[in-house]
Amino acid sequence: MSEPIKKFYRSRTDRVIWGVCGGLADYFKIDSVLVRIIFILLAISSGFGVLLYVILALVIPTEPGEKKGTEKVKELADELSQSAKHLAGEIDKDQHRTRNILGLIILFIGVSLLLQQAFRLYINWALIYPFLVIILGIYLIGSYGDNKNKEK
Repeated sequence: MSEPIKKFYRSRTDRVIWGVCGGLADYFKIDSVLVRIIFILLAISSGFGVLLYVILALVIPTEPGEKKGTEKVKELADELSQSAKHLAGEIDKDQHRTRNILGLIILFIGVSLLLQQAFRLYINWALIYPFLVIILGIYLIGSYGDNKNKEK
């Protein structure tokens, strides 16, 4: 007797946008991160990954209980809208943090230059730049740990 035909579905649980990568990973029994990396590489190298992903999202059904036709397109648009809003919020937080870091660095350089002119101090910039890079690295490592804690 032959095995039942295994069907391919978009994942409802392992998804970032529409669940195509999660569904492919489940079908082939591999990690979904690998599938996502392949799609990203295809998107960056030729743009084909984006087109393929959208076509697969429209053609492949979601796990049982899916809607048909225009309802499916509306559902995909709603999911994309929600994902875009979530990503926009994350990007906004990162831009705010980056702006603060750059502001602090510029403020530090400005104060240093002012002190140098006001008090005729000699500031060795060859030591200042590595110091700024070290501080930036410490901040980034600390903010990475904060982000990991927030995700939990």
